[in-house]
Amino acid sequence: MALRWNSEFYMAMEHRDLQANAMALNNTGTYVLLAGRRYIAIRNLDDNDVDNIKKFPRQSKYDVGAAEWNHTDYNSDLCVISSNQRLEVLTWRSGELTQTHSLRAHTRVITDLNWHRTDPHLLASSSVDTFIHLWDLRDSRRPTSSLSAIAEASQVRWNYVNPHILATAHDGDIKLWDNRKGTAPVLYLSAHLAKIHGLDWNPNIESQLATSSQDNTVKFFDINNPKKAEYVLNTNAPVWRARFTPFGNGLVTVVVPQLRRGENSLLLWNTANRATPVHTFVGHRDVVLEFEWRKQKGGDIDFQLVTWSKDQSLLVWRIEPFLQKLCGHEPDESKDLDSDDIFESVEIPNKLSQKSQALQQEFSLLNLQIPKMDVLKMDLVKRFCTVCAKTNNFLVLLQVSFPTAYPHGVPPTFQVLQDSSIDDSTSAKLLQTLTHIAQQRVLKNRTCLEPCLRHMVATLEQLASDLNDKRRYDSPYFEPPNLFGAYNEDAYIPFPRTSGAKFCSVSTLVCFGRPTVSRRFATKMDSSTPRALSALGSVFSSKRPSDTITISSFYYQTQRNRPKHINTAHNLFRPQVVLYDTSELFYVNKQLAGKYILDGDVGTLCKYNGNEAARVGRWDLVQAWTLAELVSGPQQAEEDMHCNPFGTQLMKFLIEHYASKTDIQMAAMLSCVFGKEHEHTNRKQSLKSLLSPGTGGSPYHTIPPADVVADGWVFPLLRSARSNSLDNLRIEDNSIVPLKVNTTTSLYEYYKQAYAEILHRWDLLYERVEILKYMCVPGEIHKGVEFLSDCQHCLEPSRNCRCAACKKLSLNCVVCHISVRGSSNCCLVCGHGGHTIHMQQWFSSYEMCPSGCGCRCLIETGTVLSP
Repeated sequence: MALRWNSEFYMAMEHRDLQANAMALNNTGTYVLLAGRRYIAIRNLDDNDVDNIKKFPRQSKYDVGAAEWNHTDYNSDLCVISSNQRLEVLTWRSGELTQTHSLRAHTRVITDLNWHRTDPHLLASSSVDTFIHLWDLRDSRRPTSSLSAIAEASQVRWNYVNPHILATAHDGDIKLWDNRKGTAPVLYLSAHLAKIHGLDWNPNIESQLATSSQDNTVKFFDINNPKKAEYVLNTNAPVWRARFTPFGNGLVTVVVPQLRRGENSLLLWNTANRATPVHTFVGHRDVVLEFEWRKQKGGDIDFQLVTWSKDQSLLVWRIEPFLQKLCGHEPDESKDLDSDDIFESVEIPNKLSQKSQALQQEFSLLNLQIPKMDVLKMDLVKRFCTVCAKTNNFLVLLQVSFPTAYPHGVPPTFQVLQDSSIDDSTSAKLLQTLTHIAQQRVLKNRTCLEPCLRHMVATLEQLASDLNDKRRYDSPYFEPPNLFGAYNEDAYIPFPRTSGAKFCSVSTLVCFGRPTVSRRFATKMDSSTPRALSALGSVFSSKRPSDTITISSFYYQTQRNRPKHINTAHNLFRPQVVLYDTSELFYVNKQLAGKYILDGDVGTLCKYNGNEAARVGRWDLVQAWTLAELVSGPQQAEEDMHCNPFGTQLMKFLIEHYASKTDIQMAAMLSCVFGKEHEHTNRKQSLKSLLSPGTGGSPYHTIPPADVVADGWVFPLLRSARSNSLDNLRIEDNSIVPLKVNTTTSLYEYYKQAYAEILHRWDLLYERVEILKYMCVPGEIHKGVEFLSDCQHCLEPSRNCRCAACKKLSLNCVVCHISVRGSSNCCLVCGHGGHTIHMQQWFSSYEMCPSGCGCRCLIETGTVLSP
């Protein structure tokens, strides 16, 4: 048992022998009950004697789930605890605690209990068995009423103002009950998508209810308008409890104990401004299990909060007037208040100012056992702290100075002292990081000294590790094998790939792998490639420390270990990259691509293309081109295939056939020659729109570059007729974004676009342009950074040589004073420019802008574009 003093919590008691997990305050705030499996203890909070605590042994194999003291003056000596399926009502009289009632009705574990606010005999309990029982202690044999719910009831709370209303929580839902209206709920609220951990009624507003949940939110509901939450308070962790303060618009929250993420503080919020907590109560070393407000004494302007933590410490916090004002409450400071009344029999050694006490609290809670760090000096008067951090290669002396307003939105300042062994750049990075962490903490009114010091040590260790890694990798060999696996990060670094195959460019398969000889040697050590670099530690653990090891030695034997009968020529062990010509695997043919034509009437070009297919031995294509020539008939000039009643359907089947066989070349060529009947009209309309000033781009696609993918060569087909080893032959690849396939015409456009990409990879740029001429849709709109020039006449931005607003040529050459229709260049600073050739000629002799504005265009533009 121990007693501590602090600026915020003026009383702290530790009772590690109790192992209590439930706490309750009586209605006057004088006595606190702590209940656990082994003991039930009661302590007088007004008594400063640390040893004055009453312990009562408890013989039970079950922990105490909940505890609560009666709220009324009539039964102020009654308290109740839950143990598994039973409620035990205890009486505290004359310094003795006795059990007066044992309530049994639940069939599963009791989850919560709550005394009625005004009726001294009425008690409510909830359980996993889905029942909520209402008990009257005047007849404790059975519940006076049982409310049945389908889901488990985790919380139960009586309304502060209306004595008939009861709220219960069931997973993420809330049910409201009226004890005058039978056993059916009067209202149902679907509050959260995750489990509700806490309920609390506003003590001043009858219809306001707050719920805290696993989904990191606290929601406030008006039961008169239950369709939607009034407002929501968002936190960074699941909320275990959220309870209103007895003053102003305050709310206190704690996180879920089961998570134990190191966040053991209580947060004080102003519900009128929910962006950030107004104060953080720092002091507990483990999660808070329960907290309650003490009744305010007469003449006292401070409120008191009592908290019990899993570290078995009880803290009593003072809520001073400045904190009450942050919650919208204006305390009456005209009361006759003697600040020493609270400490009648307590002598605090150092009566510092309030702000100095806050810093003293942080210094007293600072962990002095942080590895590789020593605290040299902590000065409360001058408000600074000096620490020394030592790692393998670094020594840092850091001084932290705390402003007067710290930690309420004002971070401390950090300074690296002269005797430190880090350079200026490292020092600047370290100070920048520490300042950022401090700012993030003080924005939430939280202290930041210990988090910053821990981060400083971690940063220095990382820098030392990076320096060692750099030295090791700069040498031609790795360190001895006992260092393998010494760093945890090696477990996340994939081992270098030792073999692979990839289709690159057009009809070229690139393969790499280990030679056969090295594979035979490698099988003696391991049969497969390791998953990570850290695996080398176990492989070479049996070698002598003097052996030099590289990743290559995992696969290749040294000269002395090779068998004598094997040729030791160097090329046997050299890794190889092999290129295979796979053009025979695909139907597309580069020779045909260069010979095919699309100009002229349909019959002539079909006959010509069929002859070219015969020259390369593709007799299947000869038949297709012959059919196409026959279908075209004598009316090929009009591109109308109605002369043959089966012509349109036949060509459609031919295109689908070659597409299904992954012959994208033939499918695209036939799509260009024979589309649907209205395709020619659509193409003319599309070309006309492309020629209009507003669309931009060339109608003949004379600019060769295409949006091709650098990683491999991909056939964007409907389905692959090849084996699964050719993974790249799939439509799902993102190399070409297909058109929305909803009509036959859209499919034809897709084939043309795919074939154009193949021609681009073959460097057949003019053939590609011929294919793109038959596209019925314009090219994709440019996405990314673009430079727009303002029209010299109407000053509107223009993407083309002709202004879309005033229909005039938007740019006049600053050299020849003629409107620019073709290639142009402009200065990014002064905006003057003109024909590219004129600009090139001018700046080959001069530096100043030809307009006489005084701008050095080349230099200024280069400055703008420089990184």
